Amino acid sequence: MKRIAIFLLAAVFVLSLGLSACKKNENNGSQTATENSPNPASPANTPEQTQTEKPSGEPDATATPVPEVTPVPGTTDQPTIEKPIDPSRGIENETLKQIADDVFYSAVLDNAFSYHQFVKSVDSFEIDPDEIPTGWGEYSIQSHLDGISENKELGERLHSIDRDSLSDYEKIVYDNFEEALRLTDDLNDYYYFDEPLTPFNGEHTMLPLIMTMYEIESLDDAMNYLTLLEDMPRYIGQIEQFEIEKSQFNLFMTENALDQVVEACRKYADEGDDFFLIDSFEAAVNSCSAIPESEKAALFERNTNCIMNSILPAYTHLADTLESLRPTCREFAGAYARSNDEARYFELNIRNEAAVDLSCDEMADMLDDLATELYSELMVIAYTDYSALQQYGDRKTSGDHDTDVAYLLELINGVYPKIPDQDIDFVNIPDALADDFSPAAYLISAFDDPSRNVVMFNPSADDTTMLFTLAHECFPGHLYQTQYFRANRNLCLAQQALTPSGYSEGWAVFSELMIAKRAEQYNVNTCVIEKDENIVTNILIPGYVSIKVNHDGWTKQDISDYLAGYMISNDDYVDLLYEYAVDVPLYFFNYAMGFTNTMRIYNEVDPSNDQQLKQFLEEYLSCGPCYFDVLNEKFGVK
Repeated sequence: MKRIAIFLLAAVFVLSLGLSACKKNENNGSQTATENSPNPASPANTPEQTQTEKPSGEPDATATPVPEVTPVPGTTDQPTIEKPIDPSRGIENETLKQIADDVFYSAVLDNAFSYHQFVKSVDSFEIDPDEIPTGWGEYSIQSHLDGISENKELGERLHSIDRDSLSDYEKIVYDNFEEALRLTDDLNDYYYFDEPLTPFNGEHTMLPLIMTMYEIESLDDAMNYLTLLEDMPRYIGQIEQFEIEKSQFNLFMTENALDQVVEACRKYADEGDDFFLIDSFEAAVNSCSAIPESEKAALFERNTNCIMNSILPAYTHLADTLESLRPTCREFAGAYARSNDEARYFELNIRNEAAVDLSCDEMADMLDDLATELYSELMVIAYTDYSALQQYGDRKTSGDHDTDVAYLLELINGVYPKIPDQDIDFVNIPDALADDFSPAAYLISAFDDPSRNVVMFNPSADDTTMLFTLAHECFPGHLYQTQYFRANRNLCLAQQALTPSGYSEGWAVFSELMIAKRAEQYNVNTCVIEKDENIVTNILIPGYVSIKVNHDGWTKQDISDYLAGYMISNDDYVDLLYEYAVDVPLYFFNYAMGFTNTMRIYNEVDPSNDQQLKQFLEEYLSCGPCYFDVLNEKFGVK
């Protein structure tokens, strides 16, 4: 189950997209991401802002009944959760039920952070305390091979079920499991083509970041935190060994990526006793009244010793090892130019990111068509509504997170299905991570205690369109969708644990566009042109260009020629698109194809008023998180 229970590190976050203005390094020309995009041509020739939106139509007359969820955001408390919780709730078929249980437990027990994040109490589920992980899990060829064997056995059990005998909901679960197995099994022979140390949101930056989010409410929590922290050097060492092994197959990163990753590792190593995990742990322990004062000094000493004597040296060793592999760096070119195997890996892997089984050519056509559609909408508004252009670039925020959230709740009230009242903690990531992290992220809540919602902000990101960032991360985006699923007692937890990132990010970008088309306080047309522009230039075009570079062999000149069709002439933007296509080629597909497929379903239903929209949203969400092939079949998308 481990290879379809992809719950490693960054999987506990859902991130805002960060294609950004390049900040050139004077020595090597490398680029680091901030939130604003590169400043391509726009209707007002001004820099663009942040995220997305949609059109309208009529729901399927044969819509299935929607399970009741609890009331609208801001109106009620979280419902009481009966324990022990059944991870396969909503499923009656015994074989499918056992498979769902196994998938769920494989996901939450994958590593100690996943367990702590997703399980509040061991009493909530039927978990043997001896099975609770204490470290980061395994990153090795043997673990990969074990996962292949487990998937094969899981597939045999799944295919022993007579699908026709299942209920409508059980068929959705079955089909999602089958698609997850099929798409991941296609990648079995491509272990060394993976890259955990991407310049942006790589595991070298995610590991310390998520440790700052480890909730400490007892002495046991603090001790478990330290045990996990002390395992970090071993896990970093396994990633280091992976990089050595992949370099032997001529699959090592480019020099451009290497420069950025090594710089980040050395920056951490050079922090010394100013490293942010020292202060963050001490602050968490000091704020926990359940930890006796007499215990704190020893905890602080153990934490500091681990960081100074193990963690930071591990980062130095990783940087040195990566630097020693510089002679094996691959060329700064797309997969198409490097080898047939790399091009094939790209083609197979983007289907996982997109959460849909389509060819590269099919995806490229869909992305290009939607970009053209949104760009046309943008231009119509620009030429017919001068007031929208006048307000282009104005702040789309009250300047206060709580006030913005209250406005978002007002905009979705009566249209989106009701969910329990939510509390949100807004936190900034450490400054040391600002150059290497997305503009914002939502930290997924526990299955047995969904009350903790954490939204993380990058302090270096532009906050002038915070309303749309909060729409993406909170309402009606990631937080809303997660809490809808948590409150729906008819959705099994395994399906939630395996939420494809393309599905969740597609919903979040779609949520931004929905808010843009309702935000009268900020001039709807202004919001729509800014959101259309951002989606086209920051999401759809980068996804399209990555396909063309890696599948069709496009050069920078090809990119420039393509952008001319959008009246964009900007060499920095061309360079940035090419760099992302080469060094983080998969980065855009969960956003770009997720949004594109969400829009295809929405356009097929085509709700024409709020009542029809509400009916569509209820039916869509009641399916639970899905691969788009499953949803396309349900909603009749060809």
